[in-house]
Amino acid sequence: MEDKKKDKLVIIEKKLSRVIKWIEVILAILIMMAVFLSGKDLINIIYKVYVTEAINSYDIFQKFLSHLLLLVVGLELALMLIKHTPANVLEVMLYAIARKMLIYTNTTTDILIGVIALALIFIIDKYFHTKDIKNVIK
Repeated sequence: MEDKKKDKLVIIEKKLSRVIKWIEVILAILIMMAVFLSGKDLINIIYKVYVTEAINSYDIFQKFLSHLLLLVVGLELALMLIKHTPANVLEVMLYAIARKMLIYTNTTTDILIGVIALALIFIIDKYFHTKDIKNVIK
């Protein structure tokens, strides 16, 4: 009797796992579509940088970088939804922190915290995340 319950539970778990995977793929596709559609905005911002005087183009270029890095974070997030690897999680965090540092950092303390966060990510990537199983065996 208990074996039948366990078998049913395993079947339900497998079905739920498939449904979740499909939802993740659909979300990744939606993110990629949004990134693709936002390409038009990047072209508009580039044109604004071109036609604006040099004094005012700095703010517009900063908006361009902000938008571009947000799209990169979106693409990395879509990749993370499809491929569940620690490397993808680290890359999403890396790009998000880099975007924050480049666009929204105003004080020296913010820069220091961002540098420490980036250093921690690189340390985690180098020493705790193994990209190649052969390196672990050696």
